[in-house]
Amino acid sequence: MASVLEDPTLERHFKGHKDAVTCADFNPNQKQLATGSVDKTLMIWNLAPKGRAFRFVGHQDAITGLQFSQSGGLVASSSKDRTVRLWTPSM
Repeated sequence: MASVLEDPTLERHFKGHKDAVTCADFNPNQKQLATGSVDKTLMIWNLAPKGRAFRFVGHQDAITGLQFSQSGGLVASSSKDRTVRLWTPSM
C-alpha cells in the first residue's frame, strides 16, 4: 500500500510579472530569488520578510534563462532578443 504524502507548504507567493514566468534561480546566499518572464523583465525578489522586489528592464524580447554567479554578485539573463545581459542584483 502506497503512503499518501501531505500537501507541501507554500512558503511564499511572488506576483509582479505581466506575462508567463519562464525561469527562476536562487542566489547562492539564499537571500534572493531571480525570475525572468515573457514580459521582457527580470525581477529580483528579496526573501527577507517584507523584502522588496526590483524590476530590471532592458531586454527587447522574452527572457529565456537566467543564473546567478557563484558569488551571487551578478545575474546573467538570456533572451529571444539574441542578447545576454549581466545585472547587479540590488539589495
